[in-house]
Amino acid sequence: MKAAPTLDGRIRIDVESPLDRMILHAIPHDARTAGVDLAERLGDVMDEDGGKEDWNDYVLPDLRKDFNDQLTTIEEALTGLEAEKPEPIFILKEDAETWYGGLNQARLALEERYHFHDEEPEEMTPGKRSAFFRSHFYQTLQSLLLEFLMRD
Repeated sequence: MKAAPTLDGRIRIDVESPLDRMILHAIPHDARTAGVDLAERLGDVMDEDGGKEDWNDYVLPDLRKDFNDQLTTIEEALTGLEAEKPEPIFILKEDAETWYGGLNQARLALEERYHFHDEEPEEMTPGKRSAFFRSHFYQTLQSLLLEFLMRD
């Protein structure tokens, strides 16, 4: 897979193998299947007397919708990947925050599930090591978004 900025101000992702497809499709999957509802978990720092009820009533529904919308946008961008020779994926400046947020959700969910800081990659099980490298790919893509699409 190749990901790079274009001269016209986008990020272009070229899928070169079935593994590349799998990694990209894993973004929303990783964000949703770690058993973590990030929107709800963010409110866990509040106690019952410190605004937990207000969080659940006023903040949680919109935050959960925003998080789901981020992942839906990514899924829609990935719909053409099943072709024999898929077209490149382009991330536009106006979609950069959405992609950044979806990638962040996936990274946070993977860290919550696997606790990567506990061991070195060569000591990890194959499944954990795969998740570790996906997380690093997501971080690299976030860096591209920040550097080329999200700065003024």
